[in-house]
Amino acid sequence: MKPPVSIKKFYTAALLVSLFSVAGCTKVQTTREIVAVIPACASRNYFAEPLRKTSAKPLLWTTNLMAPEAYILHDALEGWTRGESEAQIRTRAAQAYGKYQKISLKSARNLLVTGW
Repeated sequence: MKPPVSIKKFYTAALLVSLFSVAGCTKVQTTREIVAVIPACASRNYFAEPLRKTSAKPLLWTTNLMAPEAYILHDALEGWTRGESEAQIRTRAAQAYGKYQKISLKSARNLLVTGW
């Protein structure tokens, strides 16, 4: 099964979304869906408004304080390239976060959320 997008394209899209200017962000004209993964403390609170001004959809972001470490992005990216659903990607990332932070899956799932 071919992934929905190449790793190179994913990183390019992630870089573009992460570099948009909060003051001057605009919608990106594209026929493809742009997704954003924002592993940062309380990213939903801080990035919701600027992200709404773009055409990006939040694939994975957070609700509270957290340790934004690479294994979260790795596991989310792994699921996304395999074409998994948002719920599967969220669970995959939450499992990794719970494992390394030594917290329950329920707590990790409450921290990592998808969509609007």
